[in-house]
Amino acid sequence: MLRSTLIELVVFLRNPRLIQAEGLNADGAIVRWLVLAILQIAVLGLVVMPLILLWQKAFDLPSPNAFDGMSPLALWGGAVLLAPVLEELFFRGWMSGRPAALWLMAVLIAGLALFFAFGRGDVLIAGAIIVLTLIAAVVAWWRTRHERAAPEWFVRAFPWLFYGGTMAFALMHVFNYPQVTWVVVPMVLPQFWTGLMLAHMRVRLGLLAAILNHIASNAIMLTAALATS
Repeated sequence: MLRSTLIELVVFLRNPRLIQAEGLNADGAIVRWLVLAILQIAVLGLVVMPLILLWQKAFDLPSPNAFDGMSPLALWGGAVLLAPVLEELFFRGWMSGRPAALWLMAVLIAGLALFFAFGRGDVLIAGAIIVLTLIAAVVAWWRTRHERAAPEWFVRAFPWLFYGGTMAFALMHVFNYPQVTWVVVPMVLPQFWTGLMLAHMRVRLGLLAAILNHIASNAIMLTAALATS
């Protein structure tokens, strides 16, 4: 199982393709999840993080400040529970290719774009955008809820979407730093590596598997950070 899982991972990353996630209830799925989760966390802690610390020291970069000032309870709830669930839903929930998931993602992106363009600073406009986004999401889900097959364009574009979504997930974390500069970009290598593994796990084993791995990874990394700070 170890060898086959690693070979499958390498083959997939070389040429990502849309496959039917088997879920954690399938035979051998839990063992496969453990292999992938251990690999992701081990490489993150033993290889990627030491490299990032060297880069941070070389350029005298500050530490991330996304959770500065938060109480321990809020820190664990936000970084270990809430953030993994929301990030997986947004960045990898659509990877099944089901029309309902794709339409929900499109509606959400459109709603966020409208909110940032017109809704900030105006409660009424913001409220109207939120309500319209929710209505559009319900309508889109209702009209496509029975469709299972991914569109052909999605299947063809899946490698680009796979790596593009992973890159977007990583780059989002540059805003955890006080100043966003080019020298900060390599600091999101941990998120890029984690994103690759989570995306593969989501496609291979399902969204729940990716969420659980994300929670475990954040919990271990946060524990290590607090223990060494």
